[in-house]
Amino acid sequence: MAKEGPNWDGLLKWSIAHSDGTGNPRNLSEEDRKWFMEAMQAQTIDVVKRMKEITLVMQTPDTVLEEQGVTATDLEDMLDELQEHVESIDMANDLNSIGGLSPLLKYLRNSHANIRAKAAEVVSTIVQNNPTSQQLVMDANGMEPLLSNLTSDDDVNVRIKSLGAISSLIMHNKPGIAAFRLANGYAALKDALCSESVRFQRKALNLIQYLIQENPNDRHVITKLGFPRIVTHLATNEDPEVREAALCGI
Repeated sequence: MAKEGPNWDGLLKWSIAHSDGTGNPRNLSEEDRKWFMEAMQAQTIDVVKRMKEITLVMQTPDTVLEEQGVTATDLEDMLDELQEHVESIDMANDLNSIGGLSPLLKYLRNSHANIRAKAAEVVSTIVQNNPTSQQLVMDANGMEPLLSNLTSDDDVNVRIKSLGAISSLIMHNKPGIAAFRLANGYAALKDALCSESVRFQRKALNLIQYLIQENPNDRHVITKLGFPRIVTHLATNEDPEVREAALCGI
């Protein structure tokens, strides 16, 4: 038997009933239903309209999503789509104006690891080489859940994606760098270097190189934390990219 898809029509009823603050269900017009279903299913769509619909879904409580048949996999697919849309800097900046940034950041605390990881990827896309969205994420305290996931998430992929998002957030962003340093970010990078994941090690080494280039005086910080010994060890790593990055940092 084919798997039934999410009940988008039922979800639309719930979203519209609650979007005006009344919480009282009301009948949908045929125009409302047609607009929603076309936005969810059409191959060619209005991107801003679609992002508004994705925002509605992200704002919907998990219990309601489950009642409407929306699964974690559906949400991952939705975030994949959102990531494609926000590759445009204009769309990335528009996400906040339509109310989508805050619920996206909440997804960084989702109970499903794959959703946390995918949300971090979307954040990374939004802020990469984008000072406006970097500031918006900083203002929304987006650094805090990313750092929390970087340092303490049980899933290594979530930690790697969080580090990638942090790197994009603080690149060419002096306030972001300052916030990262004040939050004991170098200690988190040390943990990444000591992990078993070469992907994690590579990302950490690349960010360390960037930070030292931007703040040469930080060399005494990483020396106190024992970075030289760790990096020297990584210079003999089997992974060529880890070796190269480590040798550049010695």
